[in-house]
Amino acid sequence: MKGPQPSQAPTTRGEDRPQPRVIALDGADNAGKTTQLRLLSRATGDEVRIGGGVHHYLPQWPKLRGAGLAHWWFTESRSEELVRLLLEGYRRRLDTLTDQRGDQSGDQPGDQSGWVILDRGLATVEASCVASVMLKDGRSAPDAEAMVAEIRAEVVGDAAPEAYSVLLSLGPAAEGAALSVGRERVADERYARYQYLLHTALETRRCLHHAVIEANRADIVGVQNQLRSHLAQIGLQARPLLGDVRRVVGLGGLSESGKSSAGEYLRRRFGTTRLKLGYLVELAATRHGLAAPYDEEPHLLAELVVEELDRYARAHYYLLDYTIESLHRPELTRELKRLLGERLSVVYLDAAPPVRARRSLVDPAALARNDEVKLARGADRIAGFCDLRIDNSGPRPDLELALDRLMTGATARPAAASLRMTGPLELAAPTGLRRAAATTLRGIRTALGERLLLFTVAGSVGFGTADPDLSDLDVLVGVEAGCTVDLAAELARLRGELDVKLGITVLTRHELLLQRCDSRTFSTLHSLQQGRIGCQYVSADLRLPNFAAPQRHQQTIQYLARTLHEIRRPLLGVEMSRYGLYKSVLNAAKMLLRLAGAEETDPTAISTLFDEMFPAADRARIPSRAEYRAMGRDEVVAVAASVLNWFEQYLAAVPALPAPAPVDAAPLPVDAAPLPVG
Repeated sequence: MKGPQPSQAPTTRGEDRPQPRVIALDGADNAGKTTQLRLLSRATGDEVRIGGGVHHYLPQWPKLRGAGLAHWWFTESRSEELVRLLLEGYRRRLDTLTDQRGDQSGDQPGDQSGWVILDRGLATVEASCVASVMLKDGRSAPDAEAMVAEIRAEVVGDAAPEAYSVLLSLGPAAEGAALSVGRERVADERYARYQYLLHTALETRRCLHHAVIEANRADIVGVQNQLRSHLAQIGLQARPLLGDVRRVVGLGGLSESGKSSAGEYLRRRFGTTRLKLGYLVELAATRHGLAAPYDEEPHLLAELVVEELDRYARAHYYLLDYTIESLHRPELTRELKRLLGERLSVVYLDAAPPVRARRSLVDPAALARNDEVKLARGADRIAGFCDLRIDNSGPRPDLELALDRLMTGATARPAAASLRMTGPLELAAPTGLRRAAATTLRGIRTALGERLLLFTVAGSVGFGTADPDLSDLDVLVGVEAGCTVDLAAELARLRGELDVKLGITVLTRHELLLQRCDSRTFSTLHSLQQGRIGCQYVSADLRLPNFAAPQRHQQTIQYLARTLHEIRRPLLGVEMSRYGLYKSVLNAAKMLLRLAGAEETDPTAISTLFDEMFPAADRARIPSRAEYRAMGRDEVVAVAASVLNWFEQYLAAVPALPAPAPVDAAPLPVDAAPLPVG
């Protein structure tokens, strides 16, 4: 629903002073308004003034709290008195923040230009008044609205005092009220009824807001970024919080449970950046002058930790995924989860005491003392609400498999909303290879049925660079576990029928999901994800994980190492076909080009670009396919030996620093002449 357009407030007042721009953040109790404004305030600094609760601006407001305040509000006060007080507090707050006169409590006037944001705007104050009157006097909604409108016109006036307003909605009245009540420590039936009436009154004012954020559908940081986006449209700029951070894995557990091992594995396998929670807390404490940061309220400390992570991520904008060790305080961990939502995966690592003792580098007494400290902080209680609990008592592969499932399973971002589909007969390949691809797909689908998950033509046929006389049909197939026997029988039949050589790579569903594949297959799946090759069949329920570029770089290094080994084997006397050796030389050049950021699949283009980017006068040029056909085996071996020798020298070379420019030596004065040695 499109709200009203932002009103244009006057730009001058009195002696040509800039007029403040007033923004209202509306919403029911416990919708998160105060938290959102606190996060925004720390990001905008002195540019924004935040107006808190209206009662702070009323000297006559009862000095009551908790049950005493609720009793006065709902029982002792008269409805007209309560409505008038709330609206008067709203007006005085507005005057204090926007007018040069100050308020009646003695505030001195000052420079009141810039931005003003109200925690609960007029819509929320009015809705609170309406709900209170209905509950206290049993009036109907129209009667309560009429009473509040009459007092509002007298106290505030009819003009809209807010240039822009944003509503934090918790959903339909019944659902929103349940959320508001559920976030209270103590709430009775009367308060629950009041919340329902308040949410209903706010919903009737929904269309009066310029923007509405569904705060029940996003985490706190997500809501904050939506708020910042809306405010940016009217000129109040604040960068998104954790804008470039994709995911965070928080690691908890007792001493020697495997937190550091898990963090290091995630760094090596998935390129995450390791940070210590204590490091972020220390940064926050230094920045805000906190002598004992862990004595702060957990929700406040969690906000400061997230802001430090945001600063780190902005300074290292090229880093996207993080691990945070070590989560020892359950309250702080809960607040971090509330802030980050699904972006944070809390992992608790457990291990039997004898296993932890065996792993420990300290004596048993020291390990026991470490456990006592962590248990006193409540570290073990995190196991009760974590996203993933791992029993790390077994061998290391068990831990790594569990972490692979976390990073590549249901919680991972899909590789693409949909893969690019290309029918076998639509491939940019010679006719015989296209027909062979269609025959292969048809045969495997018939043999496996619903157990077939993925069929992709890879290699030169998939990339559109196939040669009708030289190219094989390379196929990547994804299947359910237990298909080997049936697939082997069908492949034996196909090889007797096809006129081309069929190369096939098979991965099960979980090998695909966990990215348990060799470097060449990883590259194929990355190309499939990027749309550089098409997919001829994919099951409706297969969602591939993200085969990310940073991992592909590491996989390419491995692929290059394997390719150089393949070139060396026939040079040492191991049998290999002439074309196989030629392809290995091409692949080695292609992998080095990929590491340099250049993607080429055509052999001629690979050879040309390789010579341009890595020139070497004493290295044989890699031939095109046409040139290869005219070469004998000895000539191909000579090219392979030359290219391999160049790679060996390239890997062994120490980069030479440029020699310093010669400096003309000025003649030494007589008294500075060197003394003779003797």
